[in-house]
Amino acid sequence: MGKILFFDIDGTLIDYNGKMPASTRYALERARFNGHQIVICSGRARYQMSEELLAFADGMIGTTGANVVYQGKTIYEHFMPEDTRKKIYKVLEQSLAHIAGMSEKTMYMNETAYQYLCDKFGSMGGDEGRIQEIMGDTVVTDAASDVKELKKVLYYGSSWSVEQVAKALEDCCDVTPSSFEKPVDDCGEITCKNINKSYGMKKYIEYQNIPREDTIAFGDGPNDFDMIEYAGIGVVMGNGREELKNLADFVTKDVNRDGISYAMEKLGLI
Repeated sequence: MGKILFFDIDGTLIDYNGKMPASTRYALERARFNGHQIVICSGRARYQMSEELLAFADGMIGTTGANVVYQGKTIYEHFMPEDTRKKIYKVLEQSLAHIAGMSEKTMYMNETAYQYLCDKFGSMGGDEGRIQEIMGDTVVTDAASDVKELKKVLYYGSSWSVEQVAKALEDCCDVTPSSFEKPVDDCGEITCKNINKSYGMKKYIEYQNIPREDTIAFGDGPNDFDMIEYAGIGVVMGNGREELKNLADFVTKDVNRDGISYAMEKLGLI
């Protein structure tokens, strides 16, 4: 029986310049040929995923577990309740953060967040196409807390640490540092409590009645901890966070050093 393979995107399937290594592309193709399912498992929403990525996928877990899709069919969705949205925005405004709320189709952000992200991705070497892929259909607004379709919230440039933001929202939310290439403490992502990648994985395998033992997860960043712990086998990229590597069943090479294909070969998937 084939395995269910869950893949983070940034730093795992693609590098931080948005490029997928040829060896990764080959490994995904061979894995599907060998009867394994490929599932994208990302903090990104659907509109932030390229057609190249989705062409390999049998399923998708988006917005950090708030959207689960199998063969094009949405099998689970979670939206932030109004009281949670209001509390998040109140806390982030107190922390002087730039705020971006995410639905499955649109990014809702205030003017300062929009400018921050344009500058940030530009400084990371992103061209106009790369920036557009990440930001997608953007609505600049100061009233995003009223949007019922929000599934998660991102924030940047906060005067509070991630720990301080998490403490202020501990009764209703999980707060994770942003998955930039280098660790930062003024940016993060916020989801409703216990809505995370592993929860999306659970929904996905329950829908198909597949045991958890038949899952393998590949990741590198701060929002991959629960995914790596939940999977039957957790694989961490060589470029991944050191504390994440301590949880791994297998640590592979860097994303740009054939890390995905190396791990899949060693695990007998291709």
